[in-house]
Amino acid sequence: MIDTIYVIADSINSHQTAVLSVLNDTLIHKVFTVSAPPSIKWTEYLKPSIDLLIALITAFILIWKYLTQKQKEFAERIIENKRKAYSQFLKNFTKTAINVMYEIDVDDMRHDKERMYARNQLLLYANDKVIKAYHNWIENADMADHNINDEVELFGKLLVEIRKDIHGDSKVTEQEISNLNPFNRG
Repeated sequence: MIDTIYVIADSINSHQTAVLSVLNDTLIHKVFTVSAPPSIKWTEYLKPSIDLLIALITAFILIWKYLTQKQKEFAERIIENKRKAYSQFLKNFTKTAINVMYEIDVDDMRHDKERMYARNQLLLYANDKVIKAYHNWIENADMADHNINDEVELFGKLLVEIRKDIHGDSKVTEQEISNLNPFNRG
């Protein structure tokens, strides 16, 4: 180490500013003579990274499209099941209403089974608003002193909620749907 200090001091004294004359066996020589790595080509490192990134993005897009398609198919199956459930409910309701109008007995086991099946389908596929509208209609119909006009109005609300559930949104009001209401038009 002392040799190194003498070499540095001699270099400074002799006014050499460009390069220090350093002996080969000194520490300074070993530090400053470390071979530099060959020229680094960043493209060699970036190309695999870019290829990997492109592959990951492509895989993500394909997975996203697949999941979106599956979700769309699932939603379509649910809508189809809702249509069947509402169709069964309205068919059963209409059949029962006709039997009541013509004073045909509707209390046999077959009719009870059909009504229960239709209600079960509503339970499975109807949204909350349809269930609440159905509940309000039945609560009113079960009252001993119920008003038939209220029952007709509540059934109209049920029909509107069914349309909203199937179509997403319906601009039809209870008044506009009243001619399709089986209570109003036998």
